[in-house]
Amino acid sequence: MLERDGEVVGLGQFLAYNTAPVPGDLWYCTKGPWLPWEDEEAVRAFFEGVVAVAGRKGAHTVKIEPEVLEQQEDVKALLLDEIGFRKARYDLNHKTTLVVDLGSPEVDLLAQMKGKTRYNVRLAVRKGVEVVEPGFEEAWDTFFELMQVTAERNGFVIRRSREYLHDSMRAMYEAHQGSIYFAMHEGEPLAAVFVFAFGEKCWYIHGASSNEKRNLMPTYLLQWEVMCRAKRRGLKRYDMVAVPRPENLNEDDPLWGVYKFKLGFGGEILDFLGCLDLPVKSARAAAWRKFEPVYYRLYQKLKNNVFY
Repeated sequence: MLERDGEVVGLGQFLAYNTAPVPGDLWYCTKGPWLPWEDEEAVRAFFEGVVAVAGRKGAHTVKIEPEVLEQQEDVKALLLDEIGFRKARYDLNHKTTLVVDLGSPEVDLLAQMKGKTRYNVRLAVRKGVEVVEPGFEEAWDTFFELMQVTAERNGFVIRRSREYLHDSMRAMYEAHQGSIYFAMHEGEPLAAVFVFAFGEKCWYIHGASSNEKRNLMPTYLLQWEVMCRAKRRGLKRYDMVAVPRPENLNEDDPLWGVYKFKLGFGGEILDFLGCLDLPVKSARAAAWRKFEPVYYRLYQKLKNNVFY
């Protein structure tokens, strides 16, 4: 926690990962830290403190994933050229996302959508699709089944275990920072999303849809309703997360279809710095950097899960 004159001005939660057989830990601050990035003195003070504590507690590497944009050249230079961060091998969350500003009235948010998206939202309403917010446990099994259907249809693998997904989503739900929504038609669940809310922002984390009644456009109404409900809760931005990176913005990218769907809602593409690593103990940090790809693959194979 970064304080100035008794007031909190920055935060970062660091998760410690044991990297044996490389001695020590890697500290990972997912989607953070949250700092006054325009204040160079504050940023320096924060990381001086982090490095001091990490060193005392046996960490060899500090990994961050700040919501700093690639075009913020001054912050980028401070982190990479002066403080000593370097680009990490992997970006653990999606580096490029699409964010909808929820500051406008709902009528204006609807108007800024692409015509086809707006038409599909209204079509779903006319056809009787409804959005509901059930309790977590009563909805979980159905939600995961829809995730499996979606993965099979689109040819991708759910890399996290069922247990991990259940427990992480339930933890956020019970903390009143996670919400689950279904698009229903005549009692049948057609699509579902799970979103996280933190501070003034809402993230679209997990989504799934049935193979049935896709012509009713349930996913369009579902996204629109989630945005509206987030806005009514006082949230300012809705992050739709994964879209292709600017250099991969073409039809060959596996996220192209997702990108076209999300773009219809009128958001702005943001390209963040991604993951950065700061060596705290240079020899051990170098050893981990060499060993990381092997460890990552073995962990996935043996645990059926993702290490970070």
